[in-house]
Amino acid sequence: MEQSYHFFIALHLYSLYASGFLMFFYLILTQGNFKTEFIFIRRIRLFLPIYYTFLAFMLFTGFLLLAMKKFQMSLNFWLMIASWILILALAIFHFIQFKKARRIRRYIAFRWMSFLILFCEMLLLFLPFVLKKYL
Repeated sequence: MEQSYHFFIALHLYSLYASGFLMFFYLILTQGNFKTEFIFIRRIRLFLPIYYTFLAFMLFTGFLLLAMKKFQMSLNFWLMIASWILILALAIFHFIQFKKARRIRRYIAFRWMSFLILFCEMLLLFLPFVLKKYL
């Protein structure tokens, strides 16, 4: 049991780091300049399934670890769950904004909003780690 717990905690941490990297990569992707609108849209649409897969994997490994801890909730677990819910809500809002920008073909406002949303998502991703040291 102890070995599997350490294995899944490593998977969870690696999924967090991968999600952080993917958020940063998505930020670069949305802020970059592309020759055509088609290339900009295609790269984002190809990237999003990978991004959402890692968000789901992060949730799955987190709940698996919580089950291995026999659902003993602590403040840090609540912070992680709340952060993940907020990240998911921001990702949904971001996708809706992307669809609106694609429909009206205005990407400057989308890029600015994308910067703010992804910056908030990165802060939320690492917030439980920072607060864990102080709690």
